[in-house]
Amino acid sequence: MSEQAKILAEMQEIIMTILKNGSASEAEANRIDELEALLHEQKCYKEIDHEEYEYQGEEIAGLFATDHSMEAIDKMCECEITPDDFFGFIAYHDEDEEFTELFTDTFIAEVEKVYQSKCKS
Repeated sequence: MSEQAKILAEMQEIIMTILKNGSASEAEANRIDELEALLHEQKCYKEIDHEEYEYQGEEIAGLFATDHSMEAIDKMCECEITPDDFFGFIAYHDEDEEFTELFTDTFIAEVEKVYQSKCKS
């Protein structure tokens, strides 16, 4: 499990506890702030110089959304961003759910397969 996946898993665990309890303790709120800071240090959150996108993960999502999947996967390989980390970034970062219909389980499985063949060889 990558560092990003561990951060997201811990955040989800805390959020579920908060939802169950109906409010956040000061310690939980502080820990979420710490985890969000750590999350923004991950590769998908690397700030880039681009007119449309702020983060590396957004650029990759944009490539997928405009039917440039091979270029997106090449960018993932180049930036050492795994499919798990990229799709975890999308799940957390895509508040408007603009990629929900595009990133189906079938799509994700295909990206993982191509990523493994291109980036791990």
